[in-house]
Amino acid sequence: MKKLYLVDVSSMFFRAFYAIRPLTSPAGVPVNAVYGFLSMISKLMKDEKPEYLVFCYDRKEPSFRHEMYDQYKAHRSEMPEDLGVQIPYIKRLADVMGVPSLEVPTFEADDIIGTLTKYGRRQGMDVVIVSGDKDFAQLIEPGVVLYDTMKDIKYDSEGAFNKWGVRPDQFIDFLAILGDSVDNVPGVKGVGEKGAIKLLEQFKHLEDIYENIDKVESKSVKEKLLASKDNALISKKLVIISTDIPIDENLETYKLRPWKTEELRALLRELNFKNFEKNLLGLEGEDKLKADGTNWYSETANPSPQKVQVAAAPANVSDPLTASIAEITEYTAQEYPEVKMSTRELTEVLAENQPLWGFQDERGVFLGTDKEVISVSDSENLGILTDTFNVRWSGFDLKEFWHKIGAKTPVAAWDSMLGAYILKAGDATDFAKMYNKFMGEELREMPTPSQLYNSHLHFAKTIQKLLKEVHGDKVYNTLELPLANVLLAMENWGIRIDTDLLKKESEDLAKEISELETAIHKEAGESFNVGSPKQLGVVLFEKMGLPAGKKTKTGYSTDEEVMLGLEHPIAKLILSWRELSKLKSTYVDAIPALISPKDQRVHTSFNQALTTTGRLSSTHPNLQNIPVRTERGQRVRKAFIAAPRMKLMSVDYSQIELRILAHISEDPNMMKAFAEDLDIHAATAAEVYGIDLKAVTSEHRRAAKAVNFGIAYGQGAFGLAENLGISRSEAKDIIDRYFTRFKNVRDYIEGTIKLAHEQGYVETLFGRRRYIDELKSKNMALKKFGERAAINAPIQGTASDIVKKAMIDVAAKVPVRMLLQVHDELIFEDTEANLQKYSAELVKIMESVVALKVPLKVNYAIGDNWDEAH
Repeated sequence: MKKLYLVDVSSMFFRAFYAIRPLTSPAGVPVNAVYGFLSMISKLMKDEKPEYLVFCYDRKEPSFRHEMYDQYKAHRSEMPEDLGVQIPYIKRLADVMGVPSLEVPTFEADDIIGTLTKYGRRQGMDVVIVSGDKDFAQLIEPGVVLYDTMKDIKYDSEGAFNKWGVRPDQFIDFLAILGDSVDNVPGVKGVGEKGAIKLLEQFKHLEDIYENIDKVESKSVKEKLLASKDNALISKKLVIISTDIPIDENLETYKLRPWKTEELRALLRELNFKNFEKNLLGLEGEDKLKADGTNWYSETANPSPQKVQVAAAPANVSDPLTASIAEITEYTAQEYPEVKMSTRELTEVLAENQPLWGFQDERGVFLGTDKEVISVSDSENLGILTDTFNVRWSGFDLKEFWHKIGAKTPVAAWDSMLGAYILKAGDATDFAKMYNKFMGEELREMPTPSQLYNSHLHFAKTIQKLLKEVHGDKVYNTLELPLANVLLAMENWGIRIDTDLLKKESEDLAKEISELETAIHKEAGESFNVGSPKQLGVVLFEKMGLPAGKKTKTGYSTDEEVMLGLEHPIAKLILSWRELSKLKSTYVDAIPALISPKDQRVHTSFNQALTTTGRLSSTHPNLQNIPVRTERGQRVRKAFIAAPRMKLMSVDYSQIELRILAHISEDPNMMKAFAEDLDIHAATAAEVYGIDLKAVTSEHRRAAKAVNFGIAYGQGAFGLAENLGISRSEAKDIIDRYFTRFKNVRDYIEGTIKLAHEQGYVETLFGRRRYIDELKSKNMALKKFGERAAINAPIQGTASDIVKKAMIDVAAKVPVRMLLQVHDELIFEDTEANLQKYSAELVKIMESVVALKVPLKVNYAIGDNWDEAH
């Protein structure tokens, strides 16, 4: 999802001025604030890689707030002279670094940021407000965070609450009560932060306080409130950030433009910022090749290629990341001239099936050829053009790049991110981190396009070599690379949402959450913030005297494990409150904000290189964590609906992980149950308890089901006892009986753990490796975790591979829209006639993706919404 970064220049500039020691330019002009500000901005650009970034400025003339209250900012002292002379440099930096800037007469920077925040959300973008000013907490909502770059902290709704003690929707009231001595906002005299928090816990908003003034417990606070009523009400008007001031509605206005490189270099030299010139641009005429020959790039005045050494792992080692260097290969770096072109100009130079390397940074979109780097001025039109020429794309995270340029039917040749992910499963989405991980050196800070292109080529060559050495190229070529196009199409399609249903559900949840809160307060004997772990800990363990569990740095732990261990009605109420509050904030309230104004559909993002298991995950929204079996979860799934005259079809693998376990272990009893299409949990219960299948009770089946699912995750007697609420000895007895009847499963577990210790990894049926570093740990708990991961990885990883292969095959052979993938389930949308027509073919493809020793089974259903089709 695109992000819009909004920089509160005044806040950052002032903080930089007081944080950085006095500095002067060669001309004697103070430049410490400029230096600090540029430090923060360059770090922001490096870490966040923004595409849309706006500097927001205050104006010198009075704002509209002075008309409301003539004493507004009346006591503000003049800006220090050494700071005032530095402001023009910030505006010059913005110009040469291609950063859009905005100031609006009679409005403050806060109002510009407020308006752009709402504008960005309407455009379906996430918004990052870059400021150290807490006033912006009132703008935080799903999709909006406040980023304090000096502390390197991002505050979402939960973070803001933990920091200041009130919710973002209460922040205006909070500020109105506190007032602001700097801006001369009067507030309520004599009431500080703690008093304001306590009032808002009880009354929610300022108006509620005055409507229920007789219910204020403290007599002195009541008197202060009454004495300052007019001040409080005018303060609320003053602290509200405007969100509807006049701005340019063209999104491209707020897009970063290419740097004016020579002008930037000249300005940095004027300021004597040598380190910034070196880090951002590279010093002209300086040979950067290290004496030991290990640095790959060259910026010599005579840009001839430099041969340098690249380390590669030997073919006989199991882990290419930890292997010692045993052979050396050569890599030739080249200086690629940068050429600026529009898509119209590109049509004259592109050839059919031309190979291109696509990459981007905060300066724009670049195309790498064998001769040059092309900077594309209008990249939003690039996808249509390159699709027409059937360009063969290489890059790092091609799917994200394709979204960036609007490509719909691109051709993938190579994706370094996917190669790195196969080598070492886990978060492989950050190029700089992956470069450091595999190459053993840091990516140059703010490299030139030529340097960045060279680093991509260098990295790709290394990953390709390592993939072949560990036989990962098969998984890469048959699963991961072709899947990228399938996911791109799914993300482009999106799915419709019933906003009316979610609005009603939000109202119902709010009411139920409020009722739970009242019940919790009744059990506790006092009102407090249920969402505050600190307050909750004090109430439960100090005031109520319940047995305290583990402690954290900030106080008592109140996590789920602690709550489940409390034998008091309040614990169950708290867990219910948390469950419903999370469901409301994460899904019911958040999903409508993700709807694209262009097509009224939600376009989730599938993460192909994030999990350690090989499974896909998703964000915006996270589909994998929607509760499946609860009534509330079903209501959320009902909100995912088919388009008019369309239906949804869900196709779901049945017991896929247990079928894989049966195949790998070749356990005869388990294989027999699947071959005869029995209820696997009932069949397991019959074996474990030594009874006829017809005699299996629901309790027998429940226990067997817990064992079946637990076995694949290395669960022992303690975990099973906790799960079923039985004694550990009884759980051990059930597990012993299980392994007596399913001996091959025990052999699989023991053999897999032994093999994992010997070679440091395990593999799926498709050959995907999972390296397990925890097995080498001296910490017994970590080592046991590694052993459980070793048991599970071949099973869960194979299930993931099967689903991915099914997605690729279905997309290639069946003409229906595939919209979503959730665990072992695929969601399709089409006319009911088409879904019925192709359902048999779909099922056949999915059931024959791989030949197991037991049959793969798929279930499907058709309905108007996801829940009906599930």
